[in-house]
Amino acid sequence: MSSPLLRPYRPEDRAACLALFESNMPQSFLPHERAEFIGWLDGLESGGTAEHVEYSVIEDGGRVVACGGIWWDSERERRAGFAWGMVARDLQSRGYGTLLVHARLERLRELGVPEVHLDTTQHTAPYYARFGFRELTRTLDSYGPGLDRVDMVARLG
Repeated sequence: MSSPLLRPYRPEDRAACLALFESNMPQSFLPHERAEFIGWLDGLESGGTAEHVEYSVIEDGGRVVACGGIWWDSERERRAGFAWGMVARDLQSRGYGTLLVHARLERLRELGVPEVHLDTTQHTAPYYARFGFRELTRTLDSYGPGLDRVDMVARLG
């Protein structure tokens, strides 16, 4: 059995990342969010994103099983956050998400950011709370019917 490999996203990972997104609909993502995710991937491939971004995938046995990114700015406040993290629906609870969270937190610590922000659904907020994230706000049905937006933050000091 192979060990999972965390590596930078490459344009040839696009189809696999879209498949991960689709495997998580409608529990975590709604169909109208797909275009936004495609825009994020397009920005990675063209260098057209406004902030500094890094996106990674986890590969296991030759298959992309998870993906997720970080963003940060160079301003004095050093704002930073998680973006578009997901694990194949049929492979959740196998440690891939934990590997992805730890790797992203460690990278943001290396960059010297004081805290990390994310927005997620009410379904995954308890998962992120296990890593020290605390809820700031909750907006009912923000993403769509039945999917609340939960804004969270974790201190990295």
